[in-house]
Amino acid sequence: MKHLTIGIFHDETLGRELGKKGTESDILMYNRKTDDCIYTFMAPVGDKITVKSQIALCIDAAIVVCQEMTPEVGETILLLDAAGIKNGMILIPPFSDQNRVSAMIMGTSLASFPILERNIPLILSNLDTFTSIQNIESPTVVVVDHSFSVKGVGEVILGFVKQGVVHKHDKLVVLPNNIEVMVRSIQMQDKEFEEAAAGSRVGLAIKDATIDDLSRGAMLCAPQAAFTASTLSLSFMKNRYYTTLREGLFHLIVGMQMTPATIVQTNNGTLSLRTERQIGYRKDDLFILLDLNARKLHFIGSGKIAI
Repeated sequence: MKHLTIGIFHDETLGRELGKKGTESDILMYNRKTDDCIYTFMAPVGDKITVKSQIALCIDAAIVVCQEMTPEVGETILLLDAAGIKNGMILIPPFSDQNRVSAMIMGTSLASFPILERNIPLILSNLDTFTSIQNIESPTVVVVDHSFSVKGVGEVILGFVKQGVVHKHDKLVVLPNNIEVMVRSIQMQDKEFEEAAAGSRVGLAIKDATIDDLSRGAMLCAPQAAFTASTLSLSFMKNRYYTTLREGLFHLIVGMQMTPATIVQTNNGTLSLRTERQIGYRKDDLFILLDLNARKLHFIGSGKIAI
């Protein structure tokens, strides 16, 4: 069965019209199961830029609701373009000027998004056209978005299998804390499974770790599937609308991790960073750099590990 994770931006009510309510925090989660696909919808509460960035880095497709063309909508388009999101749709009010929206997404990865009215049957029919290529051959990596303790069960994480296949009783390493754990059990859609493949959203009961070890952004990995570091060199693409790139303290997001990070040096498209704590990452992960003190545009740019 196909699994798709879809971000919903600038509409906190749409998710409940598309699916059944799930976990609620600063991210609203909704689930929908059809004969062919399990959909997970994620929406940031209050359009918080850090959460919006975390969602942009873990979705297969996006629904952008454009009641009006605000700076926040523009920044969402820039984030999704940086993340390379090519599946999705733009929703606009009836009788709106589609040409203005088309001009905004021209030249971005969103350029092929259909521009539709906010009509639930129409939205659902377009969901069927979304596709995603999942990597099930590489070593297992699961990224945590929520975690909690359950009496009689222990520590439980909710998250996404980013690559490979996770099996019941697998021994994995939690990064960045580098702790070995065992997967007690696997749940999807409230049912027990022996394994879950890349693309799946899962609940895993975990042995030998604490909730602090399993907070948002933690990665449960097969050995050598991911790495940790506190100094990074990125091949970096600055957002063309951001002001001059400078050395200083900013915030870095990779997967669902966020940490303060200092720009140590910039040189010909390469950015040297030092993070306040160790972070976990895969070699092809995209990093997003944010300026949370900016008055308007917070998205500085994005990059990957320089080879």
